[in-house]
Amino acid sequence: MAKIDFWALAERVRLELGEEIEFMALHPRLCEADGERFMQNILKEGLLFITPACKEMKQQKLLRDGFEKAGVPMDAAHWKPVMLALETTETAFEKIKAAIEGAPDGAKA
Repeated sequence: MAKIDFWALAERVRLELGEEIEFMALHPRLCEADGERFMQNILKEGLLFITPACKEMKQQKLLRDGFEKAGVPMDAAHWKPVMLALETTETAFEKIKAAIEGAPDGAKA
């Protein structure tokens, strides 16, 4: 993720996809205790949690406890992992855009 300018990415998501998202947050380690507390506070029904991070399988293992503590199922209606390893700002944006466009009907990202 060294090739990603996260501030530029966040601004582009806000400007180009803002109508499609409820909010956007940046957390350095969702898999740590403070990340699990963060997830517990924001995860809810009707919200699709898109996590641009490491490989999808690794995300599933690392974020499972956060979903469990929030009482939200870790399924396609609530969670969309996006792998950003080795991506650039441009390709990261395209992956996030594709995840938002593929959200289940009625779900806000």
